[in-house]
Order: sequence, then C-alpha cells, then structure tokens
Amino acid sequence: MSRADAEPVAGRPLASAPNGLMRVRVSVVVPVLNGMRYLRQTAPSLLAAARRAGDVEITYVDNGSSDGTLEYLQTLSSEGVCVGRYEGTSIGAMRNLGARMARGRYLSFIDADCAIPDTYFVSAIEVLETTQASATGCETHAPDAPHWIEATWHDLHYVGRDRDVHYLNSANFFVTRAAFEQVGGFREDLTTGEDSEIGQRILRAGFRIRESTRVKAIHLGNPKSIGEFYRRTVWHGLGMFGTVSRQRFDRPTAMTAIHLAATVLGLASLVAAPWPIPWRLAVLAGLQLVAPAVTVAHRARQTRRLPRIGSALLLYWLYYWARAQALMIVIAGRTRLYRK
Repeated sequence: MSRADAEPVAGRPLASAPNGLMRVRVSVVVPVLNGMRYLRQTAPSLLAAARRAGDVEITYVDNGSSDGTLEYLQTLSSEGVCVGRYEGTSIGAMRNLGARMARGRYLSFIDADCAIPDTYFVSAIEVLETTQASATGCETHAPDAPHWIEATWHDLHYVGRDRDVHYLNSANFFVTRAAFEQVGGFREDLTTGEDSEIGQRILRAGFRIRESTRVKAIHLGNPKSIGEFYRRTVWHGLGMFGTVSRQRFDRPTAMTAIHLAATVLGLASLVAAPWPIPWRLAVLAGLQLVAPAVTVAHRARQTRRLPRIGSALLLYWLYYWARAQALMIVIAGRTRLYRK
C-alpha cells in the first residue's frame, strides 16, 4: 500500500508534511486499532507532555478501528492532534506513514496503550543531547497494582539503569529523524519484531541506542491472563525471522530451538530409556525447564535481582511453546491470518 492510499481524517493534511519539515522539535507517532479501552487515559498524558515541552505534534495512525477510536481522536483535533487511516497493513507501515506525515527533528513512537509523564519529551531530548546517542527509550513499566503476570514479566525485563542497548521496544522509542531516515525506517513486511530489526540496522549504520530510565512509559495493555499472555507471545513471535541471518541467530530463536530439542530428547527418553517410568517422567519434566531456567538465570544476572522463580519459570515455559507455535505458523505461511 502506498502513501497515496492513506486517508487523512483530521488535523494536519498529509500533503503539508514535506514543506513543513523541521518546524517542530518532536513528532509523536501513535499506531492504533480499537484503542478506546486506553485512549482516555493515554492521550491526555501525551497532550500534557507536549504542552510542557512545546513544539510537539501528535499523529495517530488508525488501522481500521470500529470502537469509536476515530470519533474520540477527532475531538482532539482542536489541540493539534492529527489522525490518518491506513487500513489492513503492518504496524511498521503505520509507523512509517506517521513519520512521513511528521515535521519534527525527533520522532517519538509510542503505543496507544502507553501513558507517559509530562517530562517525557524534555527528558528524551536531554538524553540524546547529553549522550550523543541517536535513539532512546526504556523498557515499559507495569501500572500500579499490576497483575502477577505483568509484575513478573516486568521484573524479568526491566533493568533499571541507563546503558547502551541493541534495540528498544517501539512502544517507547525516541529517535532522531536523521538516523531513522538513513536506515530506511521500519520494515513493513514484518508482522512483528520490527523494533529489534530496526535496532540492528541503526547499530550497523554507526548510531547508538541509549536506554534511559528517565524516558518512562507505562504500558496499560499488558496481558492479565495466561491465555492472553500466550496469544500475545505467539503474535510477537511471528516476526522472529526478521532478526535472523547467516551471521546472527538471535537469542529468543536460539533458545526456542533448544527448547524443542530438549522436548524431543525428553520424549525419546520417555519412550526408549531403560529406566523406571517415574524417572523417565522426571527427565522429561527436567528437560522442559532447561530453556526457561537458563533464560531466568540470564535475566536475573542482567537485572541484578532475583525474580519470582516459580512464576518466572512458568511464563518462560509458556513463552517458548508460544514461540514454537509462531514458528509453525510462519513455516506454514499463515502469518497474516493470525490475530493476537
């Protein structure tokens, strides 16, 4: 789908972008699909941060919402919010469209279910100016009083200190326009995984990505049930081959392969090993925990804190089976038929 196929709905017209480049400091791009569950909480936080920073424009790119999202966003046009429609396409294509509509020196990609503090844009600009990095952001935070699933997952992944990283989640991703355009934006053929893939290209181009705890976003749309966690993980896994090459086999894909190999070995032992049945079952169960245990240990070393071991092992066991299912969907060529 070309840029001409996109439909401006409210706010700035699409055609105004090229002539208006660099007239604002920050252009915020928010992809959205049926976001009314969160928008009344998250949109005001973006507007408050934009007012505090000044010279900030906000663009929502809608992928065909039917829950009142467009109608709500159109009520914000008086505050300068722009809305465009780009139906039936990937989230990477939606973000690229928003970037083409944008006029700012910096591009801020935020998901529709994320809320930010009013210092967000000021802090992000200061991080890039003081560190000379080209992109910043941070692992998203869980909301107050989180469900045990989102609390455990946050504890496993939130490092809590500033550092250079190889990618950042595009739910909370702040990047210079120069770096974004030099690497060609997000890959539009990927269903998911576009954030880790663009991270690879940004680093290869000689730019730095700086994770900073000051650039905080609260993710309200985390899974709050085992079923939702599993489905969301399958969906995220559909883009797993976007970061795999002959020179590099990313860690999640490698660990998924190890998990499947351990399963095959465990089943072979269950069928053929000359041991009592209880022992064979114990071996099968132990092998099922190899990849989750290694991953939890890695996360504990990275975050420098001990997670809730039982919950962490369960979630990573589900994670690797969800990744295995995603692998089967990709191999079968049914990626576009799957919905989270």
